[in-house]
Amino acid sequence: MKFLHAADLHLDRAFEGLTTVSEHFRKYLATANQKMLQNIVDTAITEAVDFILLAGDTFHQNRPTLKTQRYFFQEMARLDEANIPVFMNFGNHDFYQADRYWFAFPDTIHIFDGEQVETKNFITGAGEQIAITSFSYQHPTIIEEMAEKFPRKGAVDFHIGMYHGGQAPYAPFQLSELSSKGYDYWALGHIHVPQILAEQPYVIYPGTPQGHTQKEMNLAGVIVVESQGNQLIPKAVPVEAVRWEKQTLSLAKVRQPREIFPLVRRLSVNGPTLMHLEFSDAENVGSELTYQIASGELLEALQEETAPEIGLWQLSLAELPKEKPYLAVDKQLIDHLILTYETPEIFNELLNDLDQNPQLHPLMDQAFRTQTMERLKEKMEQSYQFRREADVD
Repeated sequence: MKFLHAADLHLDRAFEGLTTVSEHFRKYLATANQKMLQNIVDTAITEAVDFILLAGDTFHQNRPTLKTQRYFFQEMARLDEANIPVFMNFGNHDFYQADRYWFAFPDTIHIFDGEQVETKNFITGAGEQIAITSFSYQHPTIIEEMAEKFPRKGAVDFHIGMYHGGQAPYAPFQLSELSSKGYDYWALGHIHVPQILAEQPYVIYPGTPQGHTQKEMNLAGVIVVESQGNQLIPKAVPVEAVRWEKQTLSLAKVRQPREIFPLVRRLSVNGPTLMHLEFSDAENVGSELTYQIASGELLEALQEETAPEIGLWQLSLAELPKEKPYLAVDKQLIDHLILTYETPEIFNELLNDLDQNPQLHPLMDQAFRTQTMERLKEKMEQSYQFRREADVD
């Protein structure tokens, strides 16, 4: 048995914070969600999966645009031709209302359309009996812990729970409750950051397969799960149409601002990328660079220099490391003072209120005093420069 687990596609969602992206790249972004869905279908066909799980928020809203509905059902038709069924529930963003869909769901898409927990059974081409238990949102929130309503594993080869939620008010659950059902896999949705909550059995949030904000970097994509005996083995497959990336470009060898252009031309990426470019080591051109970044002119100029697959949308200047404040005292004096304050009488006098507490007093032994003063010394060395012998005339 092999299946594909995806969640939180958020078709129809716009890419956020990109008012400065070039017109060329803006046109590419207009079809990025569609391309991501194509990549998912391509992956399912290439991997020859037995079925697909879409664990909620396939759409960004509960009234998907007709354009989005059309290309979604076109891709579902490709799966139908490949004889790959889809099991789909609806989340808090795309909570289900039947009259919002202008195209009929084909027979190969098995939807969970209500807030009652139900189980759908399926037999793979190899004769394996599969049970998939899930529910859908019909409202923007579900307060109840829906996991409590899931039945225990039935008399099947593999039982899978598909669950969109996590914390209140979005169908909260306890991991222990999921584990108690005896299922072989939990296909989760709702959290956009990929997470493996448990491995026995696997309880996985695949995360969103396409980042729509700069916070949605380092994505897993979709999870392809394959059985090996009684074990289910997951692997992540990236499917994003465009990725978010931050690169740092050192200007240590730059003496004139114009020398930045050839460095930017040499930037490379792996596929279409929305790039935040940070300049470091810019002491030689710092003031002029700061001005041109603030004016927006440099961003516009560099967008003409980058490769077509780079959507440069933000420039920034790395902060220079702050110099530690200087203390005109010898480090040896600090060491001597720390030894002095480590003595029980002086140490306990400083912490008199704690020393008077009958519960805390036994804890303030030599080990506690030594540890406390060592931490103080470490903190001072991290925060200050001390006078050296060479500083003394």
